[in-house]
Amino acid sequence: MPLSIYCSGSIKKGPGDDTGPLWTDEERASVRAGAGQPVVFLNPDDPIVDPANTLGQFGRDMYQVMIATAVVVDARVRRGIGVGVEMAAAGMLGTPVIVVAPRNSKYRMDSLEYRGVRVADYVHPHIAVIASAVVDDFESAGQKLAGLPRSTSAGNELPAWLSQALAEYEHVILPHDPPMLAVVRQLSLPVPSLLQA
Repeated sequence: MPLSIYCSGSIKKGPGDDTGPLWTDEERASVRAGAGQPVVFLNPDDPIVDPANTLGQFGRDMYQVMIATAVVVDARVRRGIGVGVEMAAAGMLGTPVIVVAPRNSKYRMDSLEYRGVRVADYVHPHIAVIASAVVDDFESAGQKLAGLPRSTSAGNELPAWLSQALAEYEHVILPHDPPMLAVVRQLSLPVPSLLQA
């Protein structure tokens, strides 16, 4: 079965949006080169069937996080609330998180004056705790993919905000979401048993 990654990072929200670096074919090619095997990319910026269904739209992102081999976070620059939620959800769902944060960038510094002390080899606490790996570039993220053990979320009860969003997406949006239906077939995924309990 091919590896699959959820591409976490900012998405362009309109022509005037200057969010900084985004996932492009270049980043995907670097991950693929590092992995040395087929990789399916799960894209949060694919068009959604019903944009007014915010629970379903959120559920789509969470569904992709759930089925991914890993979430790869583009943390080259400051990111927003969505990326933090995706990382937290990945932790709850047992999906490993690989963070691309080059040395001496926003979330990772060789030295930082922090809360009254100098900290060497600083990694932002939220990243340090949740990430399975912090790497310098996308090729290194690809290299980490195959060796990451998937943690288990079996027996863990999901919070209502996450289980409701996943159920909304699976039952209302997924049957009408051609890009995701193609991914589900490509990855030979069954209907997520997580939602059948």
